[in-house]
This record gives sequence, structure tokens and C-alpha cells, in this order.
Amino acid sequence: MMINSRWTKGWTALVVAGVVALGGCAEDEPATVGAGSTDASGSDTSAADAAQDAAVAEDSGGGVTDGMAFPDGASVDTGGSDATTADSDPVDVPPVDTGPTECTADEKKACSDGLDCTEDSCTIAWGKPLCAWKFKPGACLIGGLCRQKGDAKPGDACAQCLPDQATTTWSVAADGAACDDGDLCTWNGKCAGKKCNSEVLKCDDQNPCTADVCDPKKGCGYPFKDGLACDDGSACSQKDLCAQGKCIGNSPLNCNDGNPCTDDACDLAKGCTHTDNSALCVDGDACTVEDTCKSGSCKSGAAPNCDDGNACTLDICDKGAGCYHLALQSPCCLGQTSICDDQNPCTTDDCDPKTTKCGHSDNTAVCDDGSACTSSDTCKKGSCAGTAKTCDDKNPCTADQCDPKKGCVFAPAGSSQCDDGNPCTNNDVCGAGVCKGVGQCACTPTFAKQVQKLTYIQIGDGGKPGQGLDLDANPKTCAPADSCSGGIDNSLGSVASIANKPLLQAVDNGSLNFLFELKDFKQGPVNLALYTGKLDPKNASCDPQKASCLWQVDPKMLDPQKCLALVQMPGQLAGTLLKAGGPNSNFPFTLPIQGLPLVVTIYGARIEATVQLQGDQVTAFDGILAGAVPKASLMAAIDALPDEGLPAGLDKATIKGLLEVLVESDMDTNGDGVKDSASIALKIKGISASISGLY
Repeated sequence: MMINSRWTKGWTALVVAGVVALGGCAEDEPATVGAGSTDASGSDTSAADAAQDAAVAEDSGGGVTDGMAFPDGASVDTGGSDATTADSDPVDVPPVDTGPTECTADEKKACSDGLDCTEDSCTIAWGKPLCAWKFKPGACLIGGLCRQKGDAKPGDACAQCLPDQATTTWSVAADGAACDDGDLCTWNGKCAGKKCNSEVLKCDDQNPCTADVCDPKKGCGYPFKDGLACDDGSACSQKDLCAQGKCIGNSPLNCNDGNPCTDDACDLAKGCTHTDNSALCVDGDACTVEDTCKSGSCKSGAAPNCDDGNACTLDICDKGAGCYHLALQSPCCLGQTSICDDQNPCTTDDCDPKTTKCGHSDNTAVCDDGSACTSSDTCKKGSCAGTAKTCDDKNPCTADQCDPKKGCVFAPAGSSQCDDGNPCTNNDVCGAGVCKGVGQCACTPTFAKQVQKLTYIQIGDGGKPGQGLDLDANPKTCAPADSCSGGIDNSLGSVASIANKPLLQAVDNGSLNFLFELKDFKQGPVNLALYTGKLDPKNASCDPQKASCLWQVDPKMLDPQKCLALVQMPGQLAGTLLKAGGPNSNFPFTLPIQGLPLVVTIYGARIEATVQLQGDQVTAFDGILAGAVPKASLMAAIDALPDEGLPAGLDKATIKGLLEVLVESDMDTNGDGVKDSASIALKIKGISASISGLY
């Protein structure tokens, strides 16, 4: 009896065992059984080919679950050497199997059908390899393609791969089964009557400054509605408008009540508040002094001292005019002048009204001796005298003198020898009051071989881990307050959405070039120097974003006397983790806001980065460079902008108002305990580069 059934149901393997006992195959035909295999001899009976035949089996009511392939030349004899089949054909009896019991690596490889949804195996039968496969749990093979349980037929979400029902054809999902109609604007799909019924997805980000839209291919989207009137939730702002997806109050509420005896403020929830103070005030009465606020009103102070020290005047105070002085009718007075006035401020003039006899006594009043070369003039023994001023401008090339009418005068002192303080010059001589030497600085800076050029600079998105650093070493504080966690400080992250695009463009077009010099770079203590620069003309065609280019450093980034970098960042390298910088690491930075280049200084800069090493050489790094920008310098940078360069419809006051609202002060840079600066974190990446010198 000959068996050459290529595709059968999964239980066929059991039949084969019976065939082995009762019958055999002709030696010139391999016997194959099951749902599709590839025998180790190379015969193509793959599961992919099985799909077509399996469909036939599926039509008869079942799914193909596994399969075998007998190698070429295998024959089975169920009786003795003289046994015959029903048609009297001889059947050979295989000898006792004494060959290998495991397949070789090549034989196992030959048994692979190349399908992810089947498990392939190879065993030794009758001395030859036998390939077999079976479906992995939860898998289907439909149309020659592997599917997983729940996968839907393209265009028919409720025709699915359900291995419990069929493994080679699509099955109809039961009513209530989950389905996906392929529309990203729907959700919670359920099959009902072979159709996928879904609910409409509600796109709402609860943001009045974005439009809630949905694209069937992209899903929910929230484009900005800039310029739309909104409410920023603050009772202290007016004319709130949407900008970059945020509601911003463009006009602060004016809380000035015109009362000097109240401190005017604004509560974000309540609006204007007016708190009584105890400040000095003016009660409107010129005959009181040191008026003081109390209970919200100005209370009158003491009466003023209207005594002018002149015995020939009557001192009077008027509520409107204040102190004034009337001439006395006295035999000692001539109008408002005493007949005993000796015109000496250092004597006190007395007059006896009965005899008009005069008397003069010395005093110690403050006076003016009329000389610009004295100070602290005081009366003594009837004369006015002061202490001589010291005229010294610390300049060896001037003669220090004092003119009684002009005060200190510093005239050029000729051509005497001097020291201009520059170690790079010699033969220093005074000229026109200035010490000048011959020659120029001969020091030439030397740069380390290891340099990293920043190819990526972006402000971190808020104050979250991975977007900034904990600059104040306080895990309980973070910024910006509405988008931060883990102690991360990045207050200027609130402007990332409007600053990052121009920042990236500046790096890409070569207008913003930062270079990190890695001095004595090795494991342990390291020292970094930060420069700005430009591409060396020698390699003008070099792509600075991809290639290791040659750069020239801006000479303003070095001390001209010592040729040392002005921005140095000492630190540590531990493995591939680099940490450097600190309180004395400050560097200039151009922050683009609304297309405006704001030149500021970042104080207390720190860098934390992961470096890529090849031996001791750094090939690239990726990290965060962070520090603090004083709020006052940020506002000063706006004031320094030319009016003609401002965006249409924006003045400097509006721009400063926007930044005042968006950027909170979260850092203390001068150590007075007051938070005067805004933290900033720059996500950076760098590649290898070289420095040729200065430009």
C-alpha cells in the first residue's frame, strides 16, 4: 500500500504510525503527511505552500494544526522479508536503526519553513531526518501570511484570526467581540452582525487656546488658535489672548488706588488688594513734618522748626506755605540784618537792644572756607578751616595737584618711565598722561586636541527629568511650576515652544557655534573650556553638523594677557558620565524670543553629559547644559533691542509683559536670599572637532 498524501489533518500522524506497522512507501517517493513541511532533503512542502491545500481541508470542516514530511527513499515493511501488500507488491523491512538519533545543524536549518507562526522540528526516523511543523499558540496562516489571534482581515474588522475556530481561513467574530475599524477618530469598536460598530472619539484637551480636531489617519490634533480672546485664570491680567497654545494676559491690572498709605498688590484669585502701611506721607499741612500713615490714612507729624537763627526775624509757619520769616522792629536790627553782623559765620553776633552794644563769640558751626581743596569745613577760634583733600589718581603719568577753585587736577607728567601692567610690552614710557609700552602680546594660545562642537541645542521642555538639572540641589523645588517634577529647574522651559525653532536654525546655519575644549581629558578630574567660534576658511566646505571640522575661536573668549579661556568648567569624568561647571562658570548666550536675539549671560553653568569613548578619545556626547539668567538682564536685553526690529504689533513693554508672565524667577544668583533669576536648561549634542587658532 503506497501513502503519498501531502496535506492531511493534524491527526494524520497517528495514521502514519499505523502505516509504518502495516504497510510501506515505495523507495522512489517520499511519504509526506500533515499540514505542510519541508523535508531535510530540500523537497518544497513548506507551510506557505500548504495554505492552498489547507484551504481544501478547511472546506471539509477543520483547521490544519501540524504536519510531517518523510525523507526521500523511506520504505516501511510491516511483515517479514516475504510480506506483500494487498496488491502483492513487495514491502521492504528497514534494518534496525543504528544511525544518529539527532538531526545535524544543516538538517535542522533545512527544516525551517521561514514562517514566524510555526514551530519547526527535525527528528531522525529510519536513519533519515524527518521534518515536522506545527502552529504556534494563537497563530493562523491565511493566504500564505502569518496572523495572530485577533488580527482582522483588511477591510473587514469582524473577520478575524481565531485559531480555536480555524487556522487557515478568516473566522467571523462573535457579536460583542472587540474590533478596530481602522479609523483613528473612533474607539471601543464591537462586532455586531459581522460589522464593526465604534464610538466617536471625543478630542478635547481642555485648552481654550487650541482647536480640537480629528483626522481619521492621524487621530486627535490640537492646532494653536493664536490671537483668540481667552481667560488665563488670573484676576491680575486683562486683554488675555492665546499665544503658542497658552492663554497669556497682555495687560497687567492697574491696582494703584492713589493712596500712599496702602500697599497695592494683586492676588491671582481675588484681584487688586490694598494693605495699610506705616510709610511716611504728606498730610497737606506744610506746618507738620514726618507725617506717617496709620489705618490707611496720613496722620500729621510734629511741627517743623522754623527758627532761622536770625535774631532780627519773626519765625512763622503757614499751613499752605510753611515757614516764613518777618523782619522784627528792633533797635538792633536794620530790616532783617543785625547791626552787629560782623560777616563772620564763625562768630555768634549779640546785640543789647537797650544800648545797641554788640558782642561776638566764637562758634563751631559748619562753614565753607571757599577752597575746593578742603573738605569738612568747620569753624574754630573764629575762623573757617577744612581738611586738605588728597589728590591721587594712582597714575604715574600725571602730576597730582589741587586748584582752590577747581579742586583736584591731574596734569600729564611728561615722558618719565612707567609700567603699563602688560607683561608683553617693554620700554614703557608716559605720554599724554598714559603709560604705553612698545610691542604687543606675544602669548599664543594652545588648544587641546580633543574638542566637541555642539550640533544640537534646544531648550528643555519644562522642568522634568531628562529636560533639565536640579540646579539648587533641592528636590522639593522645580520650575516652571505648571510643568515640573523631581526637583528639575528649567524656568525658561516655558518659552521652549517659541525659542527652539530659531535656536535650531541658528545652529544649522552656522550663526551659533559653541565649542567645548576637553583639556587633559581622562578618567577623574577634568577641565572644560567653552568658546564661540567660526569655521576655519581652510575647510569652508566642511559640513559642521556631520563632519569633524577645523574651527577658529573668538579672541574675546580668552584673557588677552594670559591667553586662558574666560569660561572654564572644572569637573569629573567617571566612566562615560561627565559632570562639570559651577558657580564661576558664566557664558554669553543669544536667546531667540519671537524672532528677537536677546543677548544674555548664563550664570553658574553646569553640564551633565554621557560621552562616547574610543579608548581615551571622545567621539560624541549627549547631555544638558544648564544655568541661570538674571531676570533684570533679560529685561535689559529687550530694552537694548532697536525699535525698528520688533515684530508687528508688539512693543517692548508687551514683550516684557509676556516674559514676566511666562518666566518665573526661581534662582538666587547673587546670594542675597532673593530669587532674582530664571533657570534655563539646554539639551545638547556634540561631535568631534579641532581648533586651529583665533580669528
